[in-house]
Amino acid sequence: MPIYLFRAKKGQEKSLAKLADLKGSKQDSGVYAVLLSEAHKGYAFVEGDSQMKVETSLAGVKPLSARAVGTDAVPIDELSGLLNPRPAIEGLEIGAIVEIVDGPFKGLKAKLTRVEDSSQDITVEVLESSMTLPIRIHADYVKKVSDPIGEKNKGDYGKFNL
Repeated sequence: MPIYLFRAKKGQEKSLAKLADLKGSKQDSGVYAVLLSEAHKGYAFVEGDSQMKVETSLAGVKPLSARAVGTDAVPIDELSGLLNPRPAIEGLEIGAIVEIVDGPFKGLKAKLTRVEDSSQDITVEVLESSMTLPIRIHADYVKKVSDPIGEKNKGDYGKFNL
């Protein structure tokens, strides 16, 4: 089945999915599935028989634009990243500087000291605190700011970082 991209009002994606599900559940509507992605806010992927049939079925849905974006269907290989998301721990290395994006320490920068692959938990030390206190949080609550300190700056100068 072809998948079409529709523009949606930001913040209205979930209500759009519910409305599209109601409209699509009618017999012979031509709508089979609606995919919403955190990576593509303001857009909805709709699977259906044909573009014309999907557009007419979803014509009364307010948070959705009446026309599909473009005239071609979205190739399924472009959606593979949405269907198989990367683990949050991928790309985090010991010594990297991260920013905490959720929880009581939101907005603070920290140094990554330990990574546990099995539970996706990490241990960080907050840089702006007066004493080093290890904090264990889930990897979803941080984003990488910079690479490990000193690792990429080391040259052929021995122990000195120039």
